[in-house]
Amino acid sequence: MKEKIWQIFFYIILGIWSSIIGSALYYTITGDEILIDTSINLNLFTLPLLIIILFYTFLTMVLFVIYLIADRKVKLMQNIAYSKFLKNSQGNKGLCTVIIASRNEESVIRRTVEECLKQTYVNIEIVVVCHNSTDKTFEEASVNDERVRVFDYKTKEAGKGIALNFGVQKSLGEYILILDADGILSKDFIEKALPLLKDYAAVQGRYIPSNRNYSIITQLLSLEGDLWSTPFMTARTFLDKRCGLGGTGYIIRKDILLNVGGFTNHLVDDYELTHRMLKKKFRIVFAPFCINYDEKPPNLDIMLRQRARWAKGFIDLLRQRIIEPTDILGLIFWLSPIVVFIAMAMFFIVGFAIVFNIVFGYLPYYYTSITINQCLALIGILAIIQALVLTKQYGKNGIKYAIYLPIFIPFILYVFVTFIRALGIKSWGNTKTTHGFTKQSKQQK
Repeated sequence: MKEKIWQIFFYIILGIWSSIIGSALYYTITGDEILIDTSINLNLFTLPLLIIILFYTFLTMVLFVIYLIADRKVKLMQNIAYSKFLKNSQGNKGLCTVIIASRNEESVIRRTVEECLKQTYVNIEIVVVCHNSTDKTFEEASVNDERVRVFDYKTKEAGKGIALNFGVQKSLGEYILILDADGILSKDFIEKALPLLKDYAAVQGRYIPSNRNYSIITQLLSLEGDLWSTPFMTARTFLDKRCGLGGTGYIIRKDILLNVGGFTNHLVDDYELTHRMLKKKFRIVFAPFCINYDEKPPNLDIMLRQRARWAKGFIDLLRQRIIEPTDILGLIFWLSPIVVFIAMAMFFIVGFAIVFNIVFGYLPYYYTSITINQCLALIGILAIIQALVLTKQYGKNGIKYAIYLPIFIPFILYVFVTFIRALGIKSWGNTKTTHGFTKQSKQQK
């Protein structure tokens, strides 16, 4: 029942959004005057909120533009490193350990392990940590290959970081590749990533959804990933080599991982590890030709649960000074949970006033806003840039994916639900993401 309440809350938010947009369009088309009770003036409160929201919106647009400019250069950087590796017979040939932390992943773990064994870089081992599993994950992961070692690991505490640290202890490789149980690596992932580790501490691969066409939710979450992970990691690599680790599909030098203290059992262990590394001046780069096909949650229930865990992790990190003083972009995005609550406050201030106006015929207070024409212009410019980003990534398919942008804009308001829900999350608990929803999809290239 609790899960249904969060879904209903999301639909209420969508209803408020529809009321805001519909009301704005109505007054624009009819030319009717909006009556306002000016005895209550929230301008001093709402003006700073609006400025902060617009700032983050413009920053996002700037990052998109940087991506469009830098994509070719970042790809060229990886190609040059790989070409040098091919010419140098003394290049990286060390053992790479793939660590897969898994709990109750019997539906996907065998496929993931078998796909890892197809890597063109042959000097690998695969360590599967079946952490507190109660299904047949251990049996499914135990494929007949000497490069695969499977551990049935039981602890009182739950958490991905616990399983990953155990995997590191058991690893023999000098390079560690972290992979989620649902991940499928491009066959040359390791071969094309290792040359970059000559100059950098870690390499993050690109995400491409493995189940984009499973449902409307996977379509929209795939769009979210396309418009965030690849542009953001490309831009950060191009600007300052501070690309973040994304939790799966990345390779890190084992000596550096141990140097910074390994993994913590944090709800966003990847983000937390990223900034411990950056504070010690280790740099991380994005490798766009190294692809990890990952699975998106198939429905609202699983999606809201997963995203709420992430939100709780980002909120918790606000208590720690994890950002380098010179990392301005890192600082801005570290504060993004606060911006979500600011946007939420603004949304409900406007939403309540609009609904009140629909019922009683006037706005109960005055608040700062932009005009409907300005709003539509901003949304239009953002949508055009996003369409260009999708086309840059997927060619003609990008145009097809861009059709979902009008739906994606209100869909992204789900973050309000997850950040409110996050306030009640204390640990990993039952927030694990369920996998195995890929039957209707094909990998996108």
